[in-house]
Amino acid sequence: MNSSSPMIRTFRARDARSALTAVKAAFGSDAVIIETKQIGGGLFGRPQIEVTAASGDEPRGPTEGQSERDSRMESDMASLRRVMDDVRRTLHTNRRTASVASGTSNAHGEAEFGAEGRRVFRHLLERGMDADQARTLVDEGLASGAERATELFSFIVGEFRKRVSASAAPWGADARRTVALVGPTGVGKTTAIAKIAARALLETRFKVGLITVDTYRVGASDQLARYGKIMGVPTYVARDRAALAAAVDSTRDADLVLIDTAGRSDPESIQAQMDLIKTAPQVQLQLVLSVATGARELGAVARRYKSFGAERLIFTKLDEADGPAAALSAATVISRPVSCICDGQRVPEDIHPVTDATLVEAFLTPTPSLLPSRVSSFRNKEQVRGSGR
Repeated sequence: MNSSSPMIRTFRARDARSALTAVKAAFGSDAVIIETKQIGGGLFGRPQIEVTAASGDEPRGPTEGQSERDSRMESDMASLRRVMDDVRRTLHTNRRTASVASGTSNAHGEAEFGAEGRRVFRHLLERGMDADQARTLVDEGLASGAERATELFSFIVGEFRKRVSASAAPWGADARRTVALVGPTGVGKTTAIAKIAARALLETRFKVGLITVDTYRVGASDQLARYGKIMGVPTYVARDRAALAAAVDSTRDADLVLIDTAGRSDPESIQAQMDLIKTAPQVQLQLVLSVATGARELGAVARRYKSFGAERLIFTKLDEADGPAAALSAATVISRPVSCICDGQRVPEDIHPVTDATLVEAFLTPTPSLLPSRVSSFRNKEQVRGSGR
């Protein structure tokens, strides 16, 4: 075999992160992902991720082959994201199937609500709200004197507004800002940064700078660099405090500086990364959460990140969420405004600023029979004038 030819191996693991860790351990950060696919997994079985990767020791240079490899890497990264999303959806469906089979909804005593209360309670469960939260809201609504389903839902909308409020989008501020997107792996932080940067360039005509401290994932810095190249935005990689300070200094003329981070789960790694990020002057942390992960997981992630002082929330993957009202689990733990929501992979179309009214629309989406006319009227007025704070 020619010494310049790459080695190719296949890795299997219980999840994509473990597979990529094995790839990185074998081939280093220059590894090239050739193929990803899901192996096994039935109704109650847990699937595995199979990743075929090559060492990154191919001959380098501005050749046509390099362009082909870049194109292939982009395709493989998109394929890997799809596999990860398929696994999450499969596991979520299995959990819901097992819950229905065991009669979980009856365990929460919905029979005590009466016919009108049950309608609202079941609607909240269908929207993905945690059962305990849904029951508490219905109980409080009934205790307030609401009897009909429309009255109960109107009460719940009011309570939802107290817990989940809107703020200005990251690209909508007037003064110079440095914003770091933090959160677990797989929630779409890098894609969200690309969307925010594009909106800032197109809508508010901001000068934008991009920085990544994600040197953990294979190809993570390359992904952000590609976005930056397409948009004509300078991109910097910061592996330590000195590099981050230099990157921030290099973007001192930018109106909006966006910092991408690695998705970490263990407390020590999260703390180390937060310590690094907070060395950037006046950095604002925005916690990115995927509503496709479900209420229990969202609550757990919010508790994990609560102590680090996130000032805003961003919810992603509304298009993939079986129950977007699960967002209330995180918003209850971290009582911070929502700055924007994402509902797809397109850059920049699938990111949206929010108002208090559009948050109700996105997460609760009441059926016409549950939505009182006065709530609908109020919602329409809010959509016209906006209520971002």
